[in-house]
Amino acid sequence: MVLFLLCLGGAGLSFLTAAEIMPTGITCCDEQKIRQAMTEEVLARILAKTEPGFPNKSPGGDYLSEQAYEKIRKYLPAGGSPDQRLAFLRQLLRQPAPDRDIEKFQTLVGHFILGMTLEIGNTLQDEYDQALDCREKTDRLLAELGKISPLGEEEVSRVLFHTDVAERELRRLRALERKWKDAAVGDSPFNEFNILKKNVTGHAADPSQRYVFFLSERYRCQFFFLDEFLENYRRLAADFREAARRVNDLFSTSIE
Repeated sequence: MVLFLLCLGGAGLSFLTAAEIMPTGITCCDEQKIRQAMTEEVLARILAKTEPGFPNKSPGGDYLSEQAYEKIRKYLPAGGSPDQRLAFLRQLLRQPAPDRDIEKFQTLVGHFILGMTLEIGNTLQDEYDQALDCREKTDRLLAELGKISPLGEEEVSRVLFHTDVAERELRRLRALERKWKDAAVGDSPFNEFNILKKNVTGHAADPSQRYVFFLSERYRCQFFFLDEFLENYRRLAADFREAARRVNDLFSTSIE
């Protein structure tokens, strides 16, 4: 993510151009809300540099917000509340740049928003797509198994081959209900996602994704794209679980 942002820092996009470029194919949540949240994030980082006690109070440091601050610092009104300074920065983003410094400020802010929107949006979408693939593959397996009675070893092997499901995955599906885990009340979004991902894919989440969830959670009340993602992921997980139950029912009926 940091390398991606640094690479963007040398590009020549204006704020409006960079801020309006959105990831393509994001269906798991509202990407516009991600962009809005990341606008608030970069402005918070810039404003933190004007506060007494910086950098101890900073919400985060990065090349783009630091350079944006350097371009805008002489324009910031002396005194005033943090809300007034925030309103001033927002106004600068909405209007045509009167000089090169403001133009560069807008460009750097736009690069931050674009880079972080891509980072968060693509991370969440990739995880959603992995879960969707597991559910769709299980649905195909269920449909093919339903055509066979009884479920002999040779027939099952043929179905596994045609549906691209490994035998170990079938064993996991058959043991899923017994091993299924639910998140504890009050679990963090990342912990809940990690538990659901293990249930659906059989693999734990990448620990490096914690930052994506941490940053998304920071703006959860204002821009609820993280809750949209979790709701959609829960729905996928529930559908996957039901398909696995039906696979087990087919085997149980066949054995009987």
